[in-house]
Amino acid sequence: MKQILFTLIGIVLFISCDSSDDAGNLLTSDIVGTWQLTANLSDPGDGSGSFQSVSSNKTITFNADGTFTSNGNVCDMSITTSTNTSGTYNTTDKTINANCGTTNLPISYTIDNLSMDISYFCIEACQSRYRKIN
Repeated sequence: MKQILFTLIGIVLFISCDSSDDAGNLLTSDIVGTWQLTANLSDPGDGSGSFQSVSSNKTITFNADGTFTSNGNVCDMSITTSTNTSGTYNTTDKTINANCGTTNLPISYTIDNLSMDISYFCIEACQSRYRKIN
């Protein structure tokens, strides 16, 4: 009787588990899509910096295959769309990898609902905020 009970419990647990429950899949689906630049944060070094709205057409499109393209330079906080950028991203360590010239440091990101903050390598805090548009 115990063997039948354990077998039934095992079957129920096996059926209830789904590969779409993986945290990696959830993170990937959160980032996939197009994001538009809405604000930049530059701190003068005393912690008083705050996000300031920007008017920009700069976007980043993250594809499901781990690649991205942008109509602007993702290696810095510029609001212009004069330099296209492409590269890869990693949802496990939440980094964006682009060819940024001589310093190819990964750029980190965080996502909160439909907002993504990209953090750059700076002495003081410097970030760009993007909003998911599709």
